[in-house]
Amino acid sequence: MISTEVLDVLQCPGCQGALFIGAARRPELVCEACETQYPIVDGIPDLVARQPTPMPGNYRTETLSNAIAGIFDYVAPVLSMAIWRCSPLLYVDLENRALGRANGGVFLEAPIGTGVTLSPVVAPYHDVQILGIDKSWKMLHQAAKRFKDVNARVQLIRADYERLPLKTGSVQSLQSINGLHVFTDRVITLKEFNRCIEPGGHISGSALVRSQEDVADVFLERYERYGIYPMLRSPQFLVQEMATVPFNDVRFSTHGAVMFFTSQTAS
Repeated sequence: MISTEVLDVLQCPGCQGALFIGAARRPELVCEACETQYPIVDGIPDLVARQPTPMPGNYRTETLSNAIAGIFDYVAPVLSMAIWRCSPLLYVDLENRALGRANGGVFLEAPIGTGVTLSPVVAPYHDVQILGIDKSWKMLHQAAKRFKDVNARVQLIRADYERLPLKTGSVQSLQSINGLHVFTDRVITLKEFNRCIEPGGHISGSALVRSQEDVADVFLERYERYGIYPMLRSPQFLVQEMATVPFNDVRFSTHGAVMFFTSQTAS
């Protein structure tokens, strides 16, 4: 069941109205303003904004995520070490620091994938409400299995990154591990991240970049050629896109073909 703490930070992705748990036979969230109904499937609310005429996707990122969800936990570390040339421990360290910066508030992971980098740092003593957002149902179901036995407040949500179903300023810390290169419109997504984080809140994450590792460049070129990712070009390209949003004290570091960033929102 969706907790009161989670309902307090959720909003309708269509009209930004407040959501409440409906009284229908099937579990659902209902918008008080526009009365749009959002189903809850296996405890995961589907808060993807409804469109009168759904637009066809330009990229197959979600299709790939659904296809590899079952083996992602095995493939990801191998790709990270052998292709991206980045230790998986760096992701875990970034997760640990980002979770701590939530400071008893709301921590958002977008995308959460299977939760493979977050789960090692989640513990029962963390007084944090964790929200995990992803567009892929299969990734979310794998994450649900992972967090099933974790005595912590973890709520998974299916949503569009460009229209996050969260109230303005409701998040204290946001993490986006290897997320920027999978977003269809990175600038809009970064602005949504900035909207959801409270003034002075923390944002961090990573993205795959080109021109750092020859083997990685071969893979990234194939990803883009087959329409899987709207790929980033270089570390400089990521820096330029981050500059379009008023983040403070942005810091970058590159490990192999992975570029990490940490920042704060404007106070």
